Amino acid sequence: MRFVCFIHTNPSDIAAISAADHRRIVADHFAFDEGITASGHHIVSEALEEPERAMTIRRSAKGITVHDGPFAESREHIGGFYLLEAEDLEDAIRIASGIPSLQHSAVEVRPVRTLALDGA
Repeated sequence: MRFVCFIHTNPSDIAAISAADHRRIVADHFAFDEGITASGHHIVSEALEEPERAMTIRRSAKGITVHDGPFAESREHIGGFYLLEAEDLEDAIRIASGIPSLQHSAVEVRPVRTLALDGA
């Protein structure tokens, strides 16, 4: 089964991290990635730009509109993600518990749903 792990970060918490601690956390992420790649659990992971760089697109009866910023106003934003292969939710939680960003962020673990057309 596939699971996506969203790393929810609070900008004020991130700003409080020293440059040395930030470098250590990034290095820890690289090591974590190597470990879950070797174990066959890692599909892809990426850090995301700040929410100020995001654009939100909506469709309405008036057509397509594009807005600056993320979809929802929130104190936290998604700072990155992992897409994992795991046996089940318990296994995904076990793997996600090693994500280094848990030192200063929350990690949401969500199963990926496979869509299919009727009859497919």
